[in-house]
Amino acid sequence: MVIAQRRVVALHRTYAQRLLAAQEAERARVAREVHDDAIQRLAVLRHELQEFGRGDQGLTAAQSHRLGGIVGEVDDLAVTLRQLAHELHPAVIEQVGLVPALEQLADEVARTAGLTVRLTLPPATVALATDRALALFRIAQEALRNVTRHAGVTDAMLTLEAMDDVVELRIEDRGRGFEPGAGRAGAGIGLVGIEERARLLGGAAVIRSRPGGGTTVVARIPRVAREP
Repeated sequence: MVIAQRRVVALHRTYAQRLLAAQEAERARVAREVHDDAIQRLAVLRHELQEFGRGDQGLTAAQSHRLGGIVGEVDDLAVTLRQLAHELHPAVIEQVGLVPALEQLADEVARTAGLTVRLTLPPATVALATDRALALFRIAQEALRNVTRHAGVTDAMLTLEAMDDVVELRIEDRGRGFEPGAGRAGAGIGLVGIEERARLLGGAAVIRSRPGGGTTVVARIPRVAREP
């Protein structure tokens, strides 16, 4: 009976891991389409608009001003699409690792949401398989998103600690907090997703909060895969 239950649990975990991997693969595909197609088309459009403005078109001052405004809108849209592509698939993880990806995430959160993220990171690159690094990145991304939406603060703390066997990620804020039982409804599936990502990699995530006392998210995952 116990063996059968373990097999069911292992099958469930394998299925969930494959589903998550398929979702990440689709995100990566969409991110490539955005970067390689949409953003490149905007670059061509911007060039054509600039060339039109430089030519002898007999434009009035008001028309030239309007054309400059359109070029500015194209630039803003390109920035937005680049941010979207990065959120869909942070390629920097595959290129240089988790630590630079978390630094970039903190910069983006500060720029787009006005949240200052104080970082405590290892001085060197953390050796992790891509799926594990990506899971920790997604957990940090979701936790910081919850801070910006619900905490009512302008700063948070993110700590990454690499130990011999496990990696621990901690996100803390001193915001309004919530009752743990009632908080899940307000935060949607975000908190459940954090716990699920850690669990699927053989780890665990703990979320501690109280009204007026802030929120702490701690995720710990093994550095290498373990047998179920």
